[in-house]
Amino acid sequence: MPLPVKLDHCVIHVFDWERSNAFYRDVMGAELVQRPVGWAYRFGDRQLNVHGPGVAPAEVARLPVQPGNSDFCFEWSGPIADAIAHLQRNGVTIERGPLERFGARGAGISVYFRDPDGSLMEFMSYDSRSRETTSPRNLNVLPDTLPIPHDDGGARHLAGLRLPALALHATDGTQVDLSRLSGRTVVYIYPRTGVPGQASPDGWDAIPGARGCTPQSCSFRDHFAELKQLGVAQVFGLSAQDIDEQRETAERLHLPFPVLSDAGLRLARAIDLPTFAVTGMTLLKRMVLVIDDSVVTKVFYPVFPPDKSAEEVIDWLKAG
Repeated sequence: MPLPVKLDHCVIHVFDWERSNAFYRDVMGAELVQRPVGWAYRFGDRQLNVHGPGVAPAEVARLPVQPGNSDFCFEWSGPIADAIAHLQRNGVTIERGPLERFGARGAGISVYFRDPDGSLMEFMSYDSRSRETTSPRNLNVLPDTLPIPHDDGGARHLAGLRLPALALHATDGTQVDLSRLSGRTVVYIYPRTGVPGQASPDGWDAIPGARGCTPQSCSFRDHFAELKQLGVAQVFGLSAQDIDEQRETAERLHLPFPVLSDAGLRLARAIDLPTFAVTGMTLLKRMVLVIDDSVVTKVFYPVFPPDKSAEEVIDWLKAG
């Protein structure tokens, strides 16, 4: 016989009431319940009690909860695509997902993100439509079985290189000469972005470093504001695709920066960028260049996983 027990509330700790109240109200959909000191966050008949500035609880765990060390999963009642769109509208970075996970109601599809203090948040959807998001044809999802690329030495000559004068077509209609740009520029280079509903080249997922161009672009899109705050003057994507294909990608992914076309491989040949061939195409291998006043000062190569590419650059910028 089951015991007459159900979960009533958990406790989370926050640093700043105003900041956290806004997040849990607008992003998580909580009802804010004012307490004699501080607030609680209510979700239907469940509640998060909140320790924060001015709160001195009498009873606490042996290791009291601290800001940023909580981990919560919330059920999203619709398809996970709606949860993703909701987070993007609110400027919340998705750290992982969509991924298959197992929750209180069985198998579901989840995305992971963080609250303002760094606690891990999860939206899980049991909606059958969510499984379409993790189908093999979805370009935003990286299979767990992708081969890891290894450093073949193809980019070792690039650090310290001064770029040649060479104009490239950009998706915003301009011509961009990387050698003429002032300040710090970040260029992420990728093989080719796919088109939803169209098959990738035969054997694409078996080529180390090939799969993941859309997640890499999305990572720089989602971290664009932080890169700018860290002193990056310009961000560009770059591939050997023609400008029309790139423009479709930039518009579909809502990229806040231009993508450059090296369709004739002029830049690739001028500075000897590493390439690979597949189904009659010569494509650029994935990497990231940090350029300061026309000189390459940092090279990330190989890049894996591609959906963490922007975070890897940010960690390097912060360490410097």
